[in-house]
Amino acid sequence: MILNGKPLIVLEVANNHQGDLDHGLKIIKEFSKVCKNFISQFDFAIKFQYRHLDTFVHPDYRDQDIKYVRRFLDTQLSENEWKSLLETSKNNEFKTMCTPFDEKSVNKVVKDGFDFLKIASASLDDWPLIEEVGNTDMKIIASVGGSNLETIKRFYTFMKNREKIFALNYCVSTYPTSIKNLNLEYISFMKKIFPDIEIGFSTHEGNEGIMTGALAYAQGARIFEKHIALPDKNKNYNVNEYSCLPNDLNIWLENLEQSTQIIGSIEGRSSYLNSEIEALRPLKRGAFSKENIKKEKVLNVDDFYFAIPSQEDQLLANDVSKFSEIVSKSDQEPMSDIKYSNLEIRDNKKSLEVIRDKVLELMSEVNLNYLSNETLEISHHYGIDSFYEYGSSLVTIINKLYCKKIITMLPGQENPTHFHKKKEESFIILHGELIVNLENEEHVLNPGDILHIPLTFKHSFRTKNGSVFEEISTTHFTDDSYYSDQKIMDNKNRKSYIPLR
Repeated sequence: MILNGKPLIVLEVANNHQGDLDHGLKIIKEFSKVCKNFISQFDFAIKFQYRHLDTFVHPDYRDQDIKYVRRFLDTQLSENEWKSLLETSKNNEFKTMCTPFDEKSVNKVVKDGFDFLKIASASLDDWPLIEEVGNTDMKIIASVGGSNLETIKRFYTFMKNREKIFALNYCVSTYPTSIKNLNLEYISFMKKIFPDIEIGFSTHEGNEGIMTGALAYAQGARIFEKHIALPDKNKNYNVNEYSCLPNDLNIWLENLEQSTQIIGSIEGRSSYLNSEIEALRPLKRGAFSKENIKKEKVLNVDDFYFAIPSQEDQLLANDVSKFSEIVSKSDQEPMSDIKYSNLEIRDNKKSLEVIRDKVLELMSEVNLNYLSNETLEISHHYGIDSFYEYGSSLVTIINKLYCKKIITMLPGQENPTHFHKKKEESFIILHGELIVNLENEEHVLNPGDILHIPLTFKHSFRTKNGSVFEEISTTHFTDDSYYSDQKIMDNKNRKSYIPLR
């Protein structure tokens, strides 16, 4: 990655040194004073621009009054002057970055030992230049101003294929950029399109945009580029509208710093979570016993009275869920606070997820893919630990005047003996073998077989290798299963529910 743990702020000098070494050195030193106030939060880089002007500007146009031609030619610096600017940048704790605009300048950037190579928006599809950059081992940051998504993707693919370390800066290439044309949401769009690289923001707005860095950070930008300059009335050096002064940068950075603090991080949220939990605990209801509770009783919501204030070491209402199995390790008197130390608590969610996955695997044999948004009902007659011996899983398709269920029996499972007083049902086998004991008569059923279960007839069913079958019945009632084993009837927590998908 480009970044070293902190957002990177790039201060673009461009040609604002005016071709004057002393003025360029003054810019570096004055802006370093601002940056030192934020060094714990950000990394900083000074950026220059290289052009091999002997070839970059066509000879026929060197003497003409063309805006950029005159600007570039009038602000030339010598080799020694560039060296002085670079050394001063490093001595003031700046990383260094340079934009080459031609192939010879690429080689100079490499030779001069810059930390980063920058590709300007105008050069993103300058393929002779890009090919030369691709031959380097430098870390690359490219601005995408004026480029459509197809062009950006082509550049991205080029760099990826050459295993380059690079980042993309969102940029609006009008000078200055109107606030209404910034469209910073494109940063989050680029984050989604290119999730494996850093995304940044190169700014060209005027100083009315004091919040742009902060807002760009909120959209996901972690690299920022901003033009800087210093006026000098004695030398008639003016500042353009999209370059900022030291005080302007200070305000911009203050807002950006506050944004980083407000947005924080996932890790920061996790580290502070315990403080939140502690602060909220007095507002959470504690669990008190309604009646006498006997040792080893499996507790359900009906056994609890929830109220504030919660006591230290007390079970909370928040701990009681359909996935929790709570067992009392001692006798409890009515209205006493139920302490964690007197309980054995097991979270069965993981076990239920494993069961669900096994059920889905068996269902796939019957192509029951239409069961997507349904709830899986898991019957564990003697507790979840005994589910693979005694239990079944079912999905209720409809339960109105008639009821249809899909029931799954995993290999080796048995559903214990029971009967119904209100409903009659028929089993239709879809997959595997199901052995049904109906009033002490054994029926071995295979796919396509149908068995009718009359009202009040005792029945149980089991499978050796797994089975899936339909149950068609009159309306299902939740209190209409009467098991021969009283232990099952006493177990009020013998059903759990989990989304099927």
